[in-house]
Amino acid sequence: MPGPVYILMAEWQGSSSSRAMQLIEGASAIREDLPSTTIEVPVPLGAGDALGTPALRLSSVLRSRDAAAQALRELQAPHITVGGDCASTLAGLATSIARHGADRLAVLWFDAHPDLQHPATSPSGAISGMALRHALGEGVEDLAFADPVRHELLTLVGTRAFDDEEVVEVTSRGIAHLAVPTDPGHDTLAHAVAERLRSTGATHVYVHIDLDVLDPAEFAAVHAPEPFGLSLAQLTESVRSAVATLPLAGANISEFAPRDAEAAAADLPSVLRVLAALTSGGREAA
Repeated sequence: MPGPVYILMAEWQGSSSSRAMQLIEGASAIREDLPSTTIEVPVPLGAGDALGTPALRLSSVLRSRDAAAQALRELQAPHITVGGDCASTLAGLATSIARHGADRLAVLWFDAHPDLQHPATSPSGAISGMALRHALGEGVEDLAFADPVRHELLTLVGTRAFDDEEVVEVTSRGIAHLAVPTDPGHDTLAHAVAERLRSTGATHVYVHIDLDVLDPAEFAAVHAPEPFGLSLAQLTESVRSAVATLPLAGANISEFAPRDAEAAAADLPSVLRVLAALTSGGREAA
């Protein structure tokens, strides 16, 4: 597989956290270990405006998304976007659909939260919490995918914090969910991921990773930690299994939000292990 192109996108405006700008510090820490060919997406300095919608800071999120989409259109290789909130996944996911086809793209959503809130009912108005709902084609018109993710090719992995509405959405759509395994070994989930991908009939995979999918005891630098998450070994082995099963179309690593430089140094090696897992696939991309 051709080496991936890294996209650094320090978007924070989609986050619901009062400490959202810590994502900028996380992006800066990651940047030091990325190659010189990394593409840096310009992100507005200001919070932005909702533009008359229930989606907070929409104007800034749209500007960042459009800038990322423009950069991605020029690429032929797989791409990995890092450094922002969960809304930063939207440009890369839409580009992967356009390149490979929604009916051939499996999507793995590693996240403690399903991000299926609808703008009309979201308790926070934060676009990160609506990211997957928009990818499925619903929500604010300017963000909703015209060619949505196919729910039968979508799999939530390690998700454990659902709002009532999100439970209804998962159930009604029949979205597959691989829960945090009770078996502490890392092979159980990795095998399940591979089996799930093979069952979809997809030709490529897009991997979204919100780092809060990890257990807080192993990774602390996130805004919304949830107990009883994946171990780092479970996450990295599952990602390795995914990219060994299908060629990587694209990926996103989001929500690295260290509180200070010391915290960034403590958790950065874990982020780099996840990056290494994403780039471990040996299959040729079509």
